[in-house]
Amino acid sequence: MTRLGRWIQRVLILLIASATLWFIVTQIFDRIEQRVPVFAALLLTYALAAYVVLPPVIRASVAILRRNRIPRVTRAADGLPADPVNIVLIGTEKQLRSAFAAAGWHVADPLTIRSGARMAVSFLLNRSYPTAPFSALYLFGRRQDIGFQKDVGDSPRKRHHIRFWATDIDPQDGDLAYWIRRQNIDPSQSNVWVGAGTTDTGFGLQSMTWQISHKVDRDADSEREYIVAALRDSEGITEERYIEAGEPVGTRFITDGRIFHARLTPRRLSRE
Repeated sequence: MTRLGRWIQRVLILLIASATLWFIVTQIFDRIEQRVPVFAALLLTYALAAYVVLPPVIRASVAILRRNRIPRVTRAADGLPADPVNIVLIGTEKQLRSAFAAAGWHVADPLTIRSGARMAVSFLLNRSYPTAPFSALYLFGRRQDIGFQKDVGDSPRKRHHIRFWATDIDPQDGDLAYWIRRQNIDPSQSNVWVGAGTTDTGFGLQSMTWQISHKVDRDADSEREYIVAALRDSEGITEERYIEAGEPVGTRFITDGRIFHARLTPRRLSRE
């Protein structure tokens, strides 16, 4: 891209940011503040800004700034880069579940109002919730097909976790189209599982949308190796190798960009 093109991008983003700030302050807060007390107006303005106004604005900004590179990261619902892809496992869904069960991990519950409320209570009271839900991240145009987690301690405040997306193409045999096309397949029939594993270290506010969310350890490589070691110790994987995916992924995470690649071993499915 030329220098002029980059300047045009920056001007567009500045205009979008200015218009968004003006809209939040003058059209949302001022109108709400006329009808309810200031504190309530601030809370309502925060909720509308974080969960309604900012996500589509960020998606539009990401579309403007998108570069021509392999997106080896997942995406959040607002379009921002999220957890890096760092593990690929080959096998059936039963083998995947069995491998993580043998390693002491649990399948995460679907995120619903009920499971979200239970997780909030568990977090506040420091109670155990070994199958606490995940937020949705997106790859291949859809949210994760399955996720596994293991608490650090006795509450969901800190946990190891990984999301998987099923696909029918091995990334080591794919090209740019592998990462950017939408893949609608049946996970139960797939034998390739693309995973993004990271460590949750607590709760906080997202830097762009101010939404309440888990804080994530930036060292994604350490979590990748932790997961690999757990699967290796439980004899859940074989034919291990690393895919040299290229330069380090351009996100907030510290990672060498490599993707661990292995085949799941046949075994009986453990009962959880």
